[in-house]
Amino acid sequence: MTKPLRLLLYYADTGGGHRATAQALAEGLKHRYGNAVDPILFDGLRKYAPYPVSHLDDMYPWMSGMSKTWGRGWTQLNDPRVAMRFMKLWWPYVRTAAMRMAKEPCDAIINVQPLYTFPVLWAMERTGIRKPFVTMVSDLIVVHALWCDPTTDRFLVPTEVSRQHALDNRIPEEKIQVVGLPIRLTFMLPPQPKAIARRQLGLDDKFTILLMGGGQGLGRVYETAEAIGRSGLNVQLIVVAGRNKKLKEQLDATHWPITLKAYGFIQEIPTLMDAADVLITKAGPTTICEAFTRSLPIILSGYIPSQENENADYVIDQQAGILAEEPELIVATVREWLHNPDRLAQLSRNSGQLARPRAAIDAAEAAYEVATSRPIVYRAPQGEPLLARLDRFLGT
Repeated sequence: MTKPLRLLLYYADTGGGHRATAQALAEGLKHRYGNAVDPILFDGLRKYAPYPVSHLDDMYPWMSGMSKTWGRGWTQLNDPRVAMRFMKLWWPYVRTAAMRMAKEPCDAIINVQPLYTFPVLWAMERTGIRKPFVTMVSDLIVVHALWCDPTTDRFLVPTEVSRQHALDNRIPEEKIQVVGLPIRLTFMLPPQPKAIARRQLGLDDKFTILLMGGGQGLGRVYETAEAIGRSGLNVQLIVVAGRNKKLKEQLDATHWPITLKAYGFIQEIPTLMDAADVLITKAGPTTICEAFTRSLPIILSGYIPSQENENADYVIDQQAGILAEEPELIVATVREWLHNPDRLAQLSRNSGQLARPRAAIDAAEAAYEVATSRPIVYRAPQGEPLLARLDRFLGT
């Protein structure tokens, strides 16, 4: 019996839906290739990285909440030369961890976290064990320079806009492939009729708003729910608090003047979206792409500076939704859409046209192709150190 292809999917819970993308891609691989593959999610930060890098997932909500500082640092690093210098400074600190990651037994690596890209590729160069390496960008639009080591074997991106960003950050054109953003395969199924989904959730068959704050329940979720609750609108509300236990407790403890169903971190998002007429969410990439498969008009309640603002621009430019960061403005938007069903229907159609429900399978096929063929390695004169090669490639 042929041994299954062991594929390590590098992720970390540092925002951007890295875990969600890795899980969806693993699901796509198993669906497409069955027992021929063994996809394994691998959190390299937690397993090998030195402290405090090993706990970036704990610090991420606090770090990303520092809007000006986070956005400024993210923007300054988003240049191939600056990113290279930054990673060179970090290399002595993370070298041991990267070497251990590079030696993990596997047939290929699929990377969905930008902090791993340069260190793991450099570590493979030093160990002499060059495994096929696929980069799967888990941001919808932005392709930060930290993703962009040109020696990767394949560079998978969600959209044509992100493809252009990859080119701007010096990824060779022949390595880039647009596959969509991997989301769970349940989103490939056609949506249920809204009345049926609402009945399953114990809701009335009336205009329904789904309010989310990403997996961490970030943003002014409670304030927005409160504004909708006292608005006088004839609506019902579904609120997903994610992993934010304090928010869930606050929602449960409040007496609401409208029907409100509150959930913590759950997997039944397709049913919630099937039941909804409108989605209110921060501009997280996974939630946006899931909403497209349900043709949901989107009210974007905010975004992480620099990292997610282009997601918001994309939704707005494609006329699939709007940005409304204040709870009162969100209520005004819902009121306007309720009074203008033609406008709401057009937003719904525009959203549905952006859907790529097969993205996990398309990404799986691209990754499998690389894993089972000769890697496309950037070559330089024999004996030239990798960092020198990259310096020359980038013109630094």
